[in-house]
Amino acid sequence: MLSKLFGLISERVGRTILIALAGQLFFIVSVITMIPLRMAENPVVNYNIFYMPLLAILFLVLFYRTCVENKVSRGYMYGYFAALVSWPLIGEVASMPVDKGLVTQFTSMNIKLIGGYFYVITGWVLLKILWRTKALKSSVCAFMMTFLSIWTFELYMDNYSSMIPLELMPTIGSWVTIISSIVAIIILGMAWRSTSIEKKTLLGCILYIFVALMMMGGQWKKPQTFYVKYEAAELLYELDELKEEIAQIDILKKYMLGQGMLSGKDIKYMLDRDLLNIDAVRDAVDKDILKSNDVNYLKAKGIFTSEADDKKESN
Repeated sequence: MLSKLFGLISERVGRTILIALAGQLFFIVSVITMIPLRMAENPVVNYNIFYMPLLAILFLVLFYRTCVENKVSRGYMYGYFAALVSWPLIGEVASMPVDKGLVTQFTSMNIKLIGGYFYVITGWVLLKILWRTKALKSSVCAFMMTFLSIWTFELYMDNYSSMIPLELMPTIGSWVTIISSIVAIIILGMAWRSTSIEKKTLLGCILYIFVALMMMGGQWKKPQTFYVKYEAAELLYELDELKEEIAQIDILKKYMLGQGMLSGKDIKYMLDRDLLNIDAVRDAVDKDILKSNDVNYLKAKGIFTSEADDKKESN
């Protein structure tokens, strides 16, 4: 009796469940392989130089197979695993700073910042259009769907501890578990009723993300150690980069003001936002660096005191 029941479940939803679990297994493997980057007590120097090309080659092979595979269900599988590989490549390792090495960071663009929601929503809208119009192969659309699902999940996960009040975390974590469990049951119900192997495969790709939400819901009832440990260090790294950029901008502002390259409108805009020092502007006026029409514009806008005006007029 039990063997018949198991056989029925395996036949109806086995493929869908296995695909979702395979995604979770890949996630575990990817976490383990990323440990030498920064989670180990003594990170391996230059490990990212070895790991990044390995991920890139694996992704390109899988994505190529996604594009050329004629069997739909197999194309879905290639697209699914290509997306799973692309996330650690594009969303994690590419922007992950390391303490030492020839390359400490491949790119400073972090697509997991809260502002990434705009691009994720745009991606979902474009995917809907591309899939309905069949402008792309369905296997490529499956790749996009899986990647966008992971991106949406990671945006929520990475910004959860910083955006959600502590007193609301238990409630939100519980609701995430409940809702994702209900959706997972609905997906399994759809797979149970379907006789299409293609649909069962696609439903497995979707089930993966809701299984991940079910697993994370319990952890989201409290602040994440990972966030305060690793993300805080990454924020400090980004802050240092911003300080360097601000210092370079200050040098450029000083040079451009001294060369008369800023118009009156430019100067007013920057003064209104505390991007320029009024004394530096007065000094440029005293040295007759600014054009007369720019000086007149600044006078009309009430930028200068009468003392500064008198100095300019005396020149």
